[in-house]
Amino acid sequence: MNHRSLGVLRIILAALLLCQLSSREARAQAVNGSLLGTVTDATGAVIPGANVDITEVNTDLKRSTITNENGNYVFGSLDRGVYRVEVQLPGFKKAARDKVDVLVNSDTRVDMRLEAGSITETVEVTAASPLLETDRADVGRQIEIKQIQDMPLANNRNFQGLINLVPGTTRGYIPHSEFFDSQGALATQVNGQSRHSNNVQIEGIDNNLRTQLLNVLIPPIEALSSVDVTTSNYDAELGRAGGAVTNVTLRSGTNEKHGSVYGFNRVSALAARDPFAATRPHTVYNQYGFTFGGPIIKNKTFFFGDYQAVRDRRGDSTRPTIPTMDFRTGDLSAALNLPTPQIVYDPRTGNPTVPAGCLLKET
Repeated sequence: MNHRSLGVLRIILAALLLCQLSSREARAQAVNGSLLGTVTDATGAVIPGANVDITEVNTDLKRSTITNENGNYVFGSLDRGVYRVEVQLPGFKKAARDKVDVLVNSDTRVDMRLEAGSITETVEVTAASPLLETDRADVGRQIEIKQIQDMPLANNRNFQGLINLVPGTTRGYIPHSEFFDSQGALATQVNGQSRHSNNVQIEGIDNNLRTQLLNVLIPPIEALSSVDVTTSNYDAELGRAGGAVTNVTLRSGTNEKHGSVYGFNRVSALAARDPFAATRPHTVYNQYGFTFGGPIIKNKTFFFGDYQAVRDRRGDSTRPTIPTMDFRTGDLSAALNLPTPQIVYDPRTGNPTVPAGCLLKET
């Protein structure tokens, strides 16, 4: 088998593996969410033994449990998604709550109250979830897909710019050269810690170079589902950080086909001229791509993919200072005519020498 055939075989095997991992039964190292709550009756007394069913509305994922002796229920390790919660027990009306948004690295509380009546009757609950989360002590922020796509992002639409929305963070900046940091990974300090103390994950998988200088992959905004930033009191499963832990969740396929096409353009004709340059250097920047997802086996296996390309032609203007011919031959007498008298150092001793007529000043 030649090298080309081996390459094709590897691509096919990788595609099959990705499809397998998209199955609802697969469980990678992703940081997931939890859905929990307490079931009570009209008097506020807890109800043990009630059946609680949840359904993810986009993939039809179903899970069930029973409330314990204290009327509590917990669904752990849930994928990011929108769920419907239903609670039923003989002698009570069925209670249902729709559009429950479960985020990664968060506990979503949905308390349900059952009313006496026939189980064939259903009471739809439309109350919103409380803004104050009382089931965990970590500090951070969840940025969801609508916020990601609607907010303007600098640095070529890098998701890391969103960390500025979290208290205690500094503005993100590009820390290295374009050659070394070709993806434009950003760095920031959190709560006074070094940028090397941060940890960035994609679906719970380490996304840092071994040197901690950069991130390995910067996915396009259109491929993201949420960005979770935790700056303190995070769970031990996150760890390995003294600053912030940022976990990125990628979008997933659903029972409905969905996709997007996007393109962004910058040209020098619409930009301001560098005040130190005589003309505007020719610059063209294009960022474009597409996403597509859908079902492979309905309610069981899904796919989602994205493609992004960047075409960057940028002209830079510089103002170099070139020594005169006199300076190159060692004649520094022209330094006397500068607005600020200059100190000339003897290269053999390092001691300052004063050319005739030049006032030596403290520096």
